[in-house]
Amino acid sequence: MRSPTYWFYEIGLAPFLTEAQSESWIPLFLFSIAFFGITYALALNPSKLVDRIGKILTPILLAVIALIVIKAIATPMGGIGSPHPTYEGSPLFTGFLEGYKTMDALASIVFGIVVVTAEKERGMTDRKSIAAACIKAGLVAAAGLALVYISLAYVGASSPEATGMVGANEGGKLLSLAANFLFGSAGNIVLGAAILFACLTTSIGLVSSCGEYFSSLFPRFSYRTVVLVVSLFSTVVANLGLAQIISLSVPVLVAIYPLAIVIILLSFLDRWINGRRIIYIASLIFTGIFAVIDGLVAAKIPLGGLNKILEATVPLYKLGIGWAIPAVLGAIMVFLFLCLRVHLNSLLNQASKLKTSLSIRERDVFFYVLHILK
Repeated sequence: MRSPTYWFYEIGLAPFLTEAQSESWIPLFLFSIAFFGITYALALNPSKLVDRIGKILTPILLAVIALIVIKAIATPMGGIGSPHPTYEGSPLFTGFLEGYKTMDALASIVFGIVVVTAEKERGMTDRKSIAAACIKAGLVAAAGLALVYISLAYVGASSPEATGMVGANEGGKLLSLAANFLFGSAGNIVLGAAILFACLTTSIGLVSSCGEYFSSLFPRFSYRTVVLVVSLFSTVVANLGLAQIISLSVPVLVAIYPLAIVIILLSFLDRWINGRRIIYIASLIFTGIFAVIDGLVAAKIPLGGLNKILEATVPLYKLGIGWAIPAVLGAIMVFLFLCLRVHLNSLLNQASKLKTSLSIRERDVFFYVLHILK
């Protein structure tokens, strides 16, 4: 969820700065220029993104993470600690909501553009072949993410006592202290390298995706122009500071993430709903209403008595996922309505064959009722 640039700067670079340098805006400003300069250069050629990210950056990232995890297993920092109080009541739903901050679901939609574009640039034109490539990429990404998160979860769960972070809820700081505990002064360099490559791959993918999307949406702007504008804008945003970035992004993230989840789930059911747009629209409307309310709550905008009413009437609302049931109901209601229409059309066709055996009045009444139901 955090700015990739600021995330690396805070954990991977700041520990090596003096107190005076950390308080100055100059180091972050210079680093953000260098970071997005590299992003811009690597994102200019979409056809080489798969090779650059898949064959160079990602293997380095995974190797660094593996190094930290293997060291943590070989020389345990301690036993598994007690869960943070935030997770004790409902760990599943709390973890689910915290997962919003990874932006993985949003990124999967955006990065799909990168995969499709890269395959087309490599000469692949058949839709089935492109779909197969996307499925393979998705499976590899899912397996990789699961492995990374499980590994980092182990490091975080086993390190609180050794790092003096018992009861803390600052994952980044905990990870930084764990790396320092495992590798000494070189720990921050190892961790900084991991975060750098993680943030760089994310940044390149997002900037490239924005370039592809907006250049196709607005043909007057070339891909290169959009990539440049997005890179410059990101440089400015990165210098706002972490607190400001979080305060602005969390409410928006809470409001749009459920919509992304629903779109992804419906895409898996597209074969059975025959791509009917009305089902997507209805489900997203029902989801959006409650997602926007959740976003307002996250922004600490007072809702008066509405919040209490929703807590008392909407299932799972207290847990932060009140949008789930309305999304399912919206999709089911529209699907049943469409099935009913198909059935009524069949009845109308059958009724048209009986019109000769009915009186004019009986026929008019019969067709009127069927049309009303339809």
